[in-house]
Amino acid sequence: MIYNFLLNIISKYYLIDENIYLLELLKTCSFSDVFFEKVEILATNLVNENRKNMELDSITNILNEYNLSTREGVQMMCLAESLLRIPDFYAGSSFIKDKISFQEWQYYYKSDYWKIIIYNMIIDFVAGFFYENDSSIDEEFIIFCFKKTIIFFSNYIMRNIGKKFVYAKTANSAIKKALSDKNFYSFDMLGEAALTFYDARKFFNQYQLAISNIKKTFLGAKRCKIPTISIKLSALHPKYSFYNRKRVLRDLIPMLKLLIIDIKLANSFLTIDAEECDRMELSLQIFNIVFYSGYCLYWNGFGIVVQAYSKRALPAIYWLNKIAYIRQTKIAIRLVKGAYWDYEIKHVQTLNLNLYPVYTKKFCTDLSYLLCTVYLLSKTCCNNVLPQFATHNIQTIAFTMVLGKNKHYEFQKLYGMGNDVYYTLDSLYNIKCREYAPIGAYKELLPYLVRRLLENGANSSFVNKVVNKNINLKNLVESPLFCKDNKYNKIIPTPNDIFGGRRTPIFFYNLNISFHYYNFYKKILYFGYKTWFASSCSLKKKIKMISRNPANEYDILGITHHDTNINFAMNILKKSFNFWRLISIGKKVSMMKKFIVLLQKNFIELIVLCCKEAGKTILDSISDIKEAIDFCKYYTNQANEICNRFQLPSYTGENNIYIIEGRGIIATISPWNFPIAIFCGQTISALITGNVVLAKPAESTSLIAYRIFQLLYKAGFPLSVCQIIIGKGSNLGNKISCHRDIYGVIFTGSNKVANSINRNLLMRDNRPIHKLIAETGGLNAMIADSSTLVEQLVIDILESSFKSCGQRCSALRILYINEEIYYETIKILLSSLCNLKIGNPLDIKTDIGPVITKQNLNNLKKYINSINKEKYYFIQKKYKKGNFLNPTVIRVNGIKDLKSEQFGPILHVVLYKNEQINYIIKEINNIEFGLTFGIHTRNESFYKYLSNKLNIGNIYINRSTIGAIVGMQPFGGCNLSGTGPKAGGPNYINSLINEKTITINTTAQGGNVELLNE
Repeated sequence: MIYNFLLNIISKYYLIDENIYLLELLKTCSFSDVFFEKVEILATNLVNENRKNMELDSITNILNEYNLSTREGVQMMCLAESLLRIPDFYAGSSFIKDKISFQEWQYYYKSDYWKIIIYNMIIDFVAGFFYENDSSIDEEFIIFCFKKTIIFFSNYIMRNIGKKFVYAKTANSAIKKALSDKNFYSFDMLGEAALTFYDARKFFNQYQLAISNIKKTFLGAKRCKIPTISIKLSALHPKYSFYNRKRVLRDLIPMLKLLIIDIKLANSFLTIDAEECDRMELSLQIFNIVFYSGYCLYWNGFGIVVQAYSKRALPAIYWLNKIAYIRQTKIAIRLVKGAYWDYEIKHVQTLNLNLYPVYTKKFCTDLSYLLCTVYLLSKTCCNNVLPQFATHNIQTIAFTMVLGKNKHYEFQKLYGMGNDVYYTLDSLYNIKCREYAPIGAYKELLPYLVRRLLENGANSSFVNKVVNKNINLKNLVESPLFCKDNKYNKIIPTPNDIFGGRRTPIFFYNLNISFHYYNFYKKILYFGYKTWFASSCSLKKKIKMISRNPANEYDILGITHHDTNINFAMNILKKSFNFWRLISIGKKVSMMKKFIVLLQKNFIELIVLCCKEAGKTILDSISDIKEAIDFCKYYTNQANEICNRFQLPSYTGENNIYIIEGRGIIATISPWNFPIAIFCGQTISALITGNVVLAKPAESTSLIAYRIFQLLYKAGFPLSVCQIIIGKGSNLGNKISCHRDIYGVIFTGSNKVANSINRNLLMRDNRPIHKLIAETGGLNAMIADSSTLVEQLVIDILESSFKSCGQRCSALRILYINEEIYYETIKILLSSLCNLKIGNPLDIKTDIGPVITKQNLNNLKKYINSINKEKYYFIQKKYKKGNFLNPTVIRVNGIKDLKSEQFGPILHVVLYKNEQINYIIKEINNIEFGLTFGIHTRNESFYKYLSNKLNIGNIYINRSTIGAIVGMQPFGGCNLSGTGPKAGGPNYINSLINEKTITINTTAQGGNVELLNE
């Protein structure tokens, strides 16, 4: 019952209009003028005292001098993010050269800036002596000395920045340090979400060890002095997501109960940290289950963090208060502003949701924080929660102090931030705060350090503003409650406006949100036992075929009727071309809009069909359909602009008209791996430009293609202008490409078949020169140098190589890993492969579905068996039914070892040394495939060098090599990987049209009337 309450109260607030929402909340708040006067007086006093007593250390000086409004500040942040984890000198030197360009920084050689950075040491000596006193010294030698010095001191400074924000390297040293420290702490073990179960176990052991040390060290100490522990639930399970919740609940809740037993014996508190918005509901569900267990009854030490930047913050606090009241046990609620804001904005844009789950203006977050504070300090909550306010904002502190007079609450701050603010608070009002103190080695601190640098250096940060004495005092102490402005940040486009309003992305569900998840699965169940039928329009006898699920050979999906002849369809299309050519673009666009609406209405059925027939997972199927709709909108917008009559410049007495028309019959031959996106993209691009279309879908996904054509006909496209022909490629391919009436072919598939189509088209005598658009896959590579973040690299490898069971033309086939990070990468990669679930694509928990056909599966197995067993790794798991193949990693010497593309979950890996880069570039270019390429590095010069040297169609830097977005990343290769133009690009439909010019001599009827009238 309680969890259902959570779903209803919290989940529905995930996407809500912030203007309306905040306005409604503000109506419930009413404060007197006297209250605001007290807040302003208190805040002004705190700011003045803070500025008067402020002592900035060297690191703070650096962060203030190089703030994020300057280019140098951004470069400093990049240094902090990467430098400490680069293992080899070569990459480190190159990285610093990137970030500190000596041409750009020459102004600082003689200035105080460098004195701040290196504490008046070697650089001051180098700059002063060589540049001012001795002009005869070789300038190259000066620069050499300067570079070496920068490398040394950049490392030194970044380590000191780390010390500013990280309390200690280990839990043991942190606890010993805290014993002699006057401050109070909440310890957090640094680290992001666990990638493997080994990582999860490591974090759990760290938490247990820290609690054990607290118990031993602080035995008999006052409760307020004993450090508390904050934990990240995603660090305790590598599959931490809402749709994996059954497995997560099974594994994680016993671990939490063990930690609670230990923390109670240590007389301390345990707090669950807040993470990304997608993980919020799962965290609350876990908290609910553990809180209602006997382990927490009448124990007030179990807490949770709520992020004020989330629109669900207040509903979440409301729910926590309710369950605390029912249980008669207090909950410690730490209220924070939030730490993943930039990630949330980008994530929702990629999901195409209509609104953001977080506030888009800083002041809205501040306002939300105050509204949450009002509720936490209200009479409703006073007996149920222990409020903990984590803030460095003096205005927020003053508001809380005035509102919370004579009430029990606690202030908290981040270690290394807001020290002067809370020193002032302690000296004036004797108010202590608890510090959130991260613990970890330098390697673990980097993601956390970047967030702290961003927070400290951002122009909107209060910590930044209070240091800057040029900022008006009134602006610092003004309450967000007084702001009358529109709440939405117009600088940040809504996901619907990413394309400037020209193309609205399709809204769909976020399956990590329970409200979306359950609505989605209710609709999925409707199509669970449906069967489908597919046939072309020919009246001739057809071959009857049974369509089966590649994940379960006993699951019959429906019947397809295969054609062996294309003449019937060709005759219809030939007669219909002139009719379709003369239909106005406006009418075609109208039909296309109806078709897009029908795709959206039938979205769920297409997902089920895509999962069952193509073996694609639910998330991959959703992406496939979204891409299809994007293609339709993109090509329709383009055709609407160019497929019109245009008046050209003319001499007097003459009229010149420019007309765009279709070519004739275009054959589209689409693959099974993108049965909706590519099939729709090919068909729609040809239709909307005035061509008639003969569509030949892949035999394996004929049911999907036929369902698409049913929707086309329902949208108003005449049966006579788009004909589907179903059958085997070996039977129909030659007949299509040899037919004399084909004006062009759009093909996606193998290089071998593309060459065969091209030869057939060329061999036709006395026929117009054909147009062939072919995208033919490739041996896609990725290079990772030693500066890359290994955890991020592994995430991108898993997505690039194994998503869609590796059955994408853009999938990663060979990975070059620098020798410095090779063994670490392989260790994490192989451990991560064990976490992937292989099975039924209709199960949302499935990561990898089946190989499309038994024949393809046998070919892949045959290839793997041909490799020396000592050179490959795979998961030892067998499957009783379905075309399943374990993800496999094979060691090779280079791309020359790959004789052909293996279209499945197979990745080849190569260890390389820095001096081999030019040889690798030459080797990749020599194989003449050029579809996708990935680069993982933090060295800008390195990825620019590779990008310029490589002959590749799509290059991806520090991300996966799959998932090109229509209009953003036009997709297509060169050389053996395709003819161009790129799909989803500005030139695609231009290759499907004919241009006609009509010139009229208007004086032929007796004179130039217009000129004479002048």
